[in-house]
Amino acid sequence: YSSIGGNVQNGFATQEQDNTAYAIYGTVNYDLGGGVKLRGGLRYTKDDKDFVADRLQAPPFSPDFIGRRTANTSASNTSADFSASYALDATSNIYARVATGFRAPSIQGRLLFGTQPSVAKSETVTSYEAGYKADLWNRRARVAFNVFSYEIKDQQLTAVGGATNFNSLVNAEKTTGRGVEFDFKLLPTDSLLLGLSGSVNKTKIQDPDLYVGVCASTFNPPTPNCKVTDPLIVRDGANLALIDGNPLPQAPETTLAFSARYTMPLAGGELYVLTDWTYRSEINFFLYESVEFTGKPLTEGGLRVGYSFGNGKYEAAAFVRNITNQIRVVGGIDFNNLTGFINEPRTFGLSFKASF
Repeated sequence: YSSIGGNVQNGFATQEQDNTAYAIYGTVNYDLGGGVKLRGGLRYTKDDKDFVADRLQAPPFSPDFIGRRTANTSASNTSADFSASYALDATSNIYARVATGFRAPSIQGRLLFGTQPSVAKSETVTSYEAGYKADLWNRRARVAFNVFSYEIKDQQLTAVGGATNFNSLVNAEKTTGRGVEFDFKLLPTDSLLLGLSGSVNKTKIQDPDLYVGVCASTFNPPTPNCKVTDPLIVRDGANLALIDGNPLPQAPETTLAFSARYTMPLAGGELYVLTDWTYRSEINFFLYESVEFTGKPLTEGGLRVGYSFGNGKYEAAAFVRNITNQIRVVGGIDFNNLTGFINEPRTFGLSFKASF
């Protein structure tokens, strides 16, 4: 429908996609004794997809395209995982795990700005993880820590927008990720529960030949208002950026979360005060990197004061979200209107919950 032309219908199409998948899998657990436990598993998957699109009325963006488009995929995979854990004592253990995984081919049928569906072939992943878990201080504290690394071959990525405002699937030759995570909970008194968690994650796309479309006004003279920082080329009339070495979109390198909940008995129920705070570092909105479509670090906090009664059956509360009213652009549309959208502003509210 044309929102700038009286909302008249200016295109019509039907799409149908069938997906049939079969799998057989099994897992074996074995206790070696002495605090050592082993676990191993295998999975075989078969996946088939059939896609049909019929365009009965062509939109103005591709007025000559009327007819049928089809796509078919078929793939199979055998994946596995193996893990081992060792109990250091009755309340703590260390563990390690290696695993492989599989995602079947995908079909993107959005044809408004194009004439062919895009298809991404299968992706596979190999991941490694090792960590430590423990209950501490007479079980008044719990800690978990791990390090991880993974490599995805032929990762399926979605290239969106650009000068043609199209949604297309691409495969990156390889994507890697590595990092650390931790989670800590503490009950210093019977009324106060504290929580702190965080992670450091480093992702990287590795494909020296992978180019994607960029924001529509990148090459507009004399002063483009979207400044792409990746190497640029023009191929078949399209403006493209090399994304080799870029992080994955919407993947912050650092995240932190803190929460505190205080409770006290009151009039046959329970009064509680809860605050929670989260932080994430800078992010890219798209596969390519640009000055404008980069999200600044974001910190948000919330406060909730509530009263629970009727053995937890009812709860009334007042809350505020984004206490500091920190506003950040968190995503965008890079077509010719170059739109950004923001997080929720400071919000106040009341709530009532009944469980039955």
